[in-house]
Amino acid sequence: MSEPILRLFNGDPYRCEGALAAREAALRAQDPNLERHVHFADEVQVGALELDLTSLSLFSLTRHFVVRRVEKVRAPKAFVPILEEEYAEGTYLTLLAIDLRATHPIARAAKARDALVSLPAPRGNAVPGSAKEILSERGVSLTEPAFRELLHRCGNDLLTIAQEAEKLCSLASDGPINEETVERTVFPSAERTVYPFYDRLGEADLNGALTELRGLREDPGRILGGVLRHLTRLAMVRLLLDRKTARTEMAASVGVQEWLLRRLIGQAQQRSLIELASALRLGVDLDREIKSGLVRPADALIELVLAATDASRTTSDAGPRATAFALRTRR
Repeated sequence: MSEPILRLFNGDPYRCEGALAAREAALRAQDPNLERHVHFADEVQVGALELDLTSLSLFSLTRHFVVRRVEKVRAPKAFVPILEEEYAEGTYLTLLAIDLRATHPIARAAKARDALVSLPAPRGNAVPGSAKEILSERGVSLTEPAFRELLHRCGNDLLTIAQEAEKLCSLASDGPINEETVERTVFPSAERTVYPFYDRLGEADLNGALTELRGLREDPGRILGGVLRHLTRLAMVRLLLDRKTARTEMAASVGVQEWLLRRLIGQAQQRSLIELASALRLGVDLDREIKSGLVRPADALIELVLAATDASRTTSDAGPRATAFALRTRR
């Protein structure tokens, strides 16, 4: 059975990711050369996306556009016409949302096209059952106290439980994993901001950047986009520092507040323009490879982190390039 052209998966993040993976697999079974494009709703330019959806690709017969976090779209009514368009042949659109209200314009438009799929989060006694299924699928066995501790630390969130289960399944154990191991291994589900990670990256602090990255639960592709913006700002600041530009003019050119400019200057002063430009060039190349399906976002992000933090230890652009080359030859 062929996949519908349009789908809106709304509800629990874990169940939505599972539905997206199943749809992706079905589309790829139809066409192994499927072209995939991922966007985030708060960054989408409606006109550009509409043009992409209604135009034929020069490189692929089948394209799959994914728009995440639709509940954060800036102008819902302006976005609705995208759901009402007739897309180019072989073009599919999948929207993901977390608890989008039924009265939301996008939800109503999707329902009108029979494209709305509600995937509510499990409640009450259903949570432990779903969590045990996730652990079983990954071959993870926990003692009962360890299982309760896992639920507590993950806030009963299935996506978080699945992520932590991937970590736990890598542990060597002769029997069920105990509570002490869960306490040492599983991060509490308290929300963490991505900005300390950007700062450690800008400071070329590899250990610090990796430590901050481990605690983040954002999509790797979205984090990589943030890294590109941060490196772009650092390159601009470095160029303006070299030109001895006044601080007020610098803040206006970069488009940031004075307090943020001071942090950027502190990081940019440790790097040369060549180093920053080299790391930024690599990031742009990796972003292109992600969109072409040549590399996983998580792998690209790690490659860029290693290259960008290596940049401060060289006086030329050889550092990031050498690091990237070594990684690519092992891929």
